[in-house]
Amino acid sequence: MIHLKINYEASLAIVEREVEGELLSLVAVAAAAAAAAAAAVAVAVAESVAVAVALALAVAVEVAVEVAVEVAVEVAVSVAVSVAVTVAVATAAEAAAAAAVAVALSVAAAAAVAVAVAVAVAVAVALSVAAAALAAAVSAAVAVAAAVTAAVAAAVAAAAAAVAVAVRVAEAVAVAAFCFFVLEVFVV
Repeated sequence: MIHLKINYEASLAIVEREVEGELLSLVAVAAAAAAAAAAAVAVAVAESVAVAVALALAVAVEVAVEVAVEVAVEVAVSVAVSVAVTVAVATAAEAAAAAAVAVALSVAAAAAVAVAVAVAVAVAVALSVAAAALAAAVSAAVAVAAAVTAAVAAAVAAAAAAVAVAVRVAEAVAVAAFCFFVLEVFVV
């Protein structure tokens, strides 16, 4: 009877060590899965930010060039029409005065073009800031979604680990109960 009791206790000790080993390995697998999910989230956020910055710069440059060209063409046409009308109306005696007016109009046109370019640059900067803010909001939303996905995956892995441990514990309890039953029935 003492021999069977020693075997029973040894069997329980072996089962306990196996269950502890299984628990440790499942915890290590869950930690590795969480670390991999965090790394994937970091990579996705970095890619989103890079794409958003590139898009914002492209939009800003395109808008600035378009505005500058439109303003320059409009000012040049206005100055040319103004100069042509002034020269056509002027008489021979007023030719020198008309030339002076034309030079003054050209200087004014150059100043207007400079102002238009400055306005276009300011508009482009404002648009790039707005695009960057939008990109940051989008990347933050993507990061939150990825973090939620990683958390759900970690929870599923933890639940699977818990189920596996519960199964192993149930097996150990069944073995222990059977050993106890054998001890009670056949030894006593």
